[in-house]
Amino acid sequence: MKKHNKLVRTTLAAITGVSLLCGVAFAASTITSRTIEANYMGIRLVVDGIEVTPKDATGNVVDPFVSEGTTYLPVRAVANALGKDVTWEGESKTVYIGAIPGQPESWMKKLPPYQVGRRCKAYDGSDSKDYFTVGGVNHTEGVKLVSWDHSMFPVWSSAYALWNTNCKYSSMTFSVGHVDKGNEGSTKLEVYLDGELSQEYDLVWDGPIRSLTVPLNYAANVKLQFAEEDYADFGLFDISFSE
Repeated sequence: MKKHNKLVRTTLAAITGVSLLCGVAFAASTITSRTIEANYMGIRLVVDGIEVTPKDATGNVVDPFVSEGTTYLPVRAVANALGKDVTWEGESKTVYIGAIPGQPESWMKKLPPYQVGRRCKAYDGSDSKDYFTVGGVNHTEGVKLVSWDHSMFPVWSSAYALWNTNCKYSSMTFSVGHVDKGNEGSTKLEVYLDGELSQEYDLVWDGPIRSLTVPLNYAANVKLQFAEEDYADFGLFDISFSE
């Protein structure tokens, strides 16, 4: 059983996961080992008044510790508590918290839909096994709008996604195509700005993938939805907003 104020000796060597410790710095191409004294004293991590239990990528609890006057916290736990993603880039031995320089920004993480209908599912890319497929390509980020199935939805319900755009954006761009093995139906994609119908786009189940840029006119919110009672399955991906 672990005791508080326990002083142990441990060795820091090559780090192979993203459960890295805040305060540890790495040379670009050098791996060294050193023995330190780590004092485990039951350190609590509280972020914005909410206590966080630090865990590694596999869900195991990781205890913070103190060594030579410095408190070490697991990077993943701190980043997750702040709502940031953590990426370990092994070749350069770099930990990225949040955005990675040179990579396109993920709008499904930065600005996900804050409300979706029962016939819509949002994908934020956090689970590589959770995706929809359009044109033979799996997409882990985007939204999928699906058919009105009486067995699933005995009462009519909308297929829609609603974004709170806070009057900040001039346009929204996305690609849209029929979901592989989905219902072979066509529909209209309706765009509502602040509750008013602004644009309509015909979606044909056997048509090509389309790239659409929708004028937002700095609306406070934008809603994308199927026309009522249509039997169609389409996915929207590569979503972005322009100021």
